Amino acid sequence: MERSNTTVKPDRILDLGTEGCSRLLENIADAMVDLAPGQTLLVIANDPAAPLDIKVWSRTTGNTLLQANLIENQYLIQKKR
Repeated sequence: MERSNTTVKPDRILDLGTEGCSRLLENIADAMVDLAPGQTLLVIANDPAAPLDIKVWSRTTGNTLLQANLIENQYLIQKKR
């Protein structure tokens, strides 16, 4: 996971609330389809498993997890180029 001091404005925001693991990842994958390579998706997910699930999903799919804010349950993902 890359971290930077610059703030990236997301191209799309996906608020999943407490959506569970299987639907959480399906919803993220569906949202990524509409993005162009290099665009970003801000995911808001309150599920306790979300940090690990999103990290593994990102690594597995090749989409970059740019930022993970565990306090606010926000994850910024960049679609692979």
